[in-house]
This record gives sequence, structure tokens and C-alpha cells, in this order.
Amino acid sequence: MAIPAHFIDELVARCDIADVVADYVPLTRKGGSLWGCCPFHSERTPSFHVVPERQMYKCFGCGKGGGVINFIMEIENLSYPDAIRFLAKRAGLEVPEDREENGAYRRRRERLLELNREAARFFHASLRGPGGRGRGGDPFRKTEASQGTF
Repeated sequence: MAIPAHFIDELVARCDIADVVADYVPLTRKGGSLWGCCPFHSERTPSFHVVPERQMYKCFGCGKGGGVINFIMEIENLSYPDAIRFLAKRAGLEVPEDREENGAYRRRRERLLELNREAARFFHASLRGPGGRGRGGDPFRKTEASQGTF
């Protein structure tokens, strides 16, 4: 599914990173930015830095950083499209989905996966068959693994 860029821009504009991060981490204002303990690793002193003006975060301990979508992907362990859906639900927006394009994408993906499976079967049969024991001899004999491993 292709999510339009204008929708993502609107979503990021509506989801303030300080509000989203504050749902997971207690933040303290220091100057123009917010600090807290990183939710991605354990620490005693705050090294997790949120800059609301730039709509970004950075942890100086583990090095993770990015924007609001990346934060949700990391903290909730979601894929990019699922993080978009998560934030859209939080912001009260509906994700536009082009059904025809989604179906074409799915058909193309299934076709590519089937071609990949066929190629894997061909190469497996080539290696296991008599033709796989060409000039170099039996490729399985050179390893210490048993025939059942392959």
C-alpha cells in the first residue's frame, strides 16, 4: 500500500513528538528541549533528548534517534505502515488506502515470491542432482556436515 506523502506530512504535523514521547517517558524541560531516561535501554541519568521545535529525538547513550514515526516504530516494534496507522488512529485521522493499487501490489508481490520459490527449487535440484557434482566433485563431501543437513 502506498501512503500519500501529503497524508504523512499532515500526520507528522498533527502528532507533536513531545506529546507522543511523553506517553512513554517522563520528560523534564531544560532550556528549549526535553530530557528523560531512554526507553530503549536502561540508564540512571537522562540521555534521551527531545527537541520539539525540530520534531526529533536522540539518545546519546544508545544512539537511537529520528522523528515521531521512527519513535513509534522503535517503541511499539511496528513496521512503517503499521506505525502510520497507529499514529493516524491516535490523531483521529483515517489512512487513505487505494484498493486497486493495493491489489496490484499484492499480486505482483505474490508473483515475485513464486518466482523466487521456483528459482530456489531449481538450484536445490541442481546441487543435489548428478549435475551438481561437476569439476569440483561433490560439494557436500567437502564439508563436515552430513547429507541430511543439506
